[in-house]
Amino acid sequence: MSTKMLKPVLSPEKNFPVTEKAILKTPAMNYNTASAAKGTRLNRTYSYVVIPIIAVLIPNVAGLITNSLYEPWELALSYLFFTLSGFVIWNGNMTLMHYLRKNNVEMYETYMRVVVTYFLVNILYSGIVSLVALYGWHWLSHESRLNTTSIMLATLFVIVTVLFVNNLFEIILTRKEMEFNRLRAEKMESAKVEAELEALKTQIDPHFIFNSLNTLSYLITREPQSAKLFNDTLAKVYRYILGNREKDLVLLKEELEFISNYFYLLKIRFAEAVNMIIEINDTGTEDCLIPPISLQTLVENAIKHNEFNEMHPLDIKVTVSSNYVVVRNPVKPKQQSMPSNKIGLNNLDNRYKLITRKNIVIENNYRFFTVKLPILKF
Repeated sequence: MSTKMLKPVLSPEKNFPVTEKAILKTPAMNYNTASAAKGTRLNRTYSYVVIPIIAVLIPNVAGLITNSLYEPWELALSYLFFTLSGFVIWNGNMTLMHYLRKNNVEMYETYMRVVVTYFLVNILYSGIVSLVALYGWHWLSHESRLNTTSIMLATLFVIVTVLFVNNLFEIILTRKEMEFNRLRAEKMESAKVEAELEALKTQIDPHFIFNSLNTLSYLITREPQSAKLFNDTLAKVYRYILGNREKDLVLLKEELEFISNYFYLLKIRFAEAVNMIIEINDTGTEDCLIPPISLQTLVENAIKHNEFNEMHPLDIKVTVSSNYVVVRNPVKPKQQSMPSNKIGLNNLDNRYKLITRKNIVIENNYRFFTVKLPILKF
């Protein structure tokens, strides 16, 4: 494992080094695990209770088997064959339904299209497997003649049973799943709006703008070259916020570059009173994603709630590992500070839960405040 130690460089030539290339990809759709668990319970009940009963009833009701022609062990084998055929039909349909629900449900425009697709798949699969199994059994049986009517009737019973039982709870589960996904999409949109509002507040924060303009004014008169760099960096910060506020995820390298630019502005303002180190322990993180402006939220949180000066600087450490980006700072509470409402951290946590179904990890041992942000890999 290789490690890179990166410190803020106050020069016009470069900021933090960033990685070469990554591809943005929409996160996979998440499914209702409660519905999946309920479907598993129903599947087991039907497999072990209902199928053996149906395997005995259908051949007799359809007139497919003449029980008096067989020895007891032959009857047992015949009904075992019918039961195993039922298992194949049932589990095959369940597998097909799961595949359709997992890969295609979000593509359908209407709920009825899902229902129609389920029916067609069930009819085709159940009919073909039933006919093959029943003709095969008849070829091995003691029946005197081929009774096509009985075979077709038994196949019809199988199809009707599958359509009724399978589609009954599959359609119910799919309906619940679609409702779950709709609610989840609404929550994601709500969280996105909140994130945009937070980003807008950062953009128009009068204290931030006032301090930035004061710093720029000072640099123009005393250090013209640094003033140009400060102005360019300030433009980069606002350009990043404006360009990414509509996105759910951005490349980790872009977020690291953004936080280096943002910290440069803080460094000009606070000088040696603040320090930040970025440590990359896994060079494979160039293909990772993270919610935008998440690191800025944590750095701003550290600046806002801690006391620091040039004699006792605030040291912020950002560590990039294979699974997390960890932001850590010593706890030095301000003597007079407003109680934290944790809006920024809560918003960040909500975005993570909705987009990735993961939580951020917050640790506070009153010596160090640490936040771990899960990173997403391709």
